[in-house]
Amino acid sequence: MTAIADAQPEIRARRSAAVVRSLALVESRRMLRSPLLWIGTGLTGWAIWSAVPDPDEWVGATYEETAVSVVPFLFAVSAVVAISFHRERTSAAAASPTGEAQRSVARLVAAAPLVVLAIGISALTAWRQRDIGGLTLGVEPGRTADALFTTGELAQPVVLTVLAVAMGAALGRRCAHLVTAVPLLFVLWLVTSVYWFFTDRRVTPLSIVQVQPVRLPAGPATADPLSFPAHWLLEAPHEFSDRWMRVLVSSGLSWWHLVWLGGLALLWLAVAFPRRPARPPLLVSGLALAALGAAAQYVVLR
Repeated sequence: MTAIADAQPEIRARRSAAVVRSLALVESRRMLRSPLLWIGTGLTGWAIWSAVPDPDEWVGATYEETAVSVVPFLFAVSAVVAISFHRERTSAAAASPTGEAQRSVARLVAAAPLVVLAIGISALTAWRQRDIGGLTLGVEPGRTADALFTTGELAQPVVLTVLAVAMGAALGRRCAHLVTAVPLLFVLWLVTSVYWFFTDRRVTPLSIVQVQPVRLPAGPATADPLSFPAHWLLEAPHEFSDRWMRVLVSSGLSWWHLVWLGGLALLWLAVAFPRRPARPPLLVSGLALAALGAAAQYVVLR
């Protein structure tokens, strides 16, 4: 009898793990069958493929627009995850033999294929940029026609997808109706796509979809551009700026931005999970990571 009693916790753990795996498989199939997911993926793929420099465009426009092309995919991801987590609000979920935290973990595991899709999107971006020979940044004498995304910039869609999953989980679980959660997600991602809100270096570290290059003051309009360091990419004075600007693509900035996004994702997950035992560690670690990522970005841009 003692041996049977000692084995009970292990048996319950195995049963719980089996339930989690089963729920994860069911929810993953539902997510991958959603037309919304594939519409968002298709729109993002089309935007990446069509991002070809035009001689008449604003210098660097294609480079910047490529970074925000992932937004349709991110909205689709957050929406399908919200739909999954909204099922937690049903009476059937409450009567489940597994706890809310375990069911939440299962739904998050179910979203893993969405992160794999994001890796594919990053790979497509890298291949397409090399296929067309690179993108244009800057003006003479500080100009390049073969600019490519740094590794940190290519990793951004993957971490953003993790954030999209967390946002969908939080709003799907906490909003009383999907008719509230999905439009709210649409608005949130729409705002993040308006990247010029975050072009000023004082707010760039707080952006969600970070768009580089960052523009830093280089010298007055009367300055000789040949006097600037030869490796600088430059932007000439124009109707919106009365001075020469340095066009900066920073690998360090992009990596620290990923830390900031990771912190935000943990904070959103804290909203999605029950109060205990998961929420306090998620809140503490999320706040720490977000603060570290934001502070480090300000140091890079100083």
